[in-house]
Formats: sequence, C-alpha cells, structure tokens
Amino acid sequence: MIRARLLTAHRVVVLRDPVGQPQDPAPGEVARRRALAARFEEWGTRTVRGARVSVYARRC
Repeated sequence: MIRARLLTAHRVVVLRDPVGQPQDPAPGEVARRRALAARFEEWGTRTVRGARVSVYARRC
C-alpha cells in the first residue's frame, strides 16, 4: 500500500533519521525506501533539529 501511494505522487517530502542511525527494519519503511530508490530522485535535504527532511521528485 505504501509503494502504491508513493507512486501516485510527483513529489514527496520525507522525514528521515539523522545520519549514522540504523535503518528502520519495519516492512513499511523498507517498502518506502525501495520505492524511493527505484522511482524517485532526491532533490534536496535539510537538517532540522537533528532530523533530516528530504524532498524527492519522481523520475521521468
């Protein structure tokens, strides 16, 4: 369901863990990371209070 919803968007804003933190092994998080890697390109990331906020755009 997460993958399907992501693929309907042209841009996605993602709240990410700080650099160096282990990746969340939850199935939904794994699906999100895979969909982002396969279909989206990271356009920018800012660090806000320790967390990272990234904007992804769907590849053409």
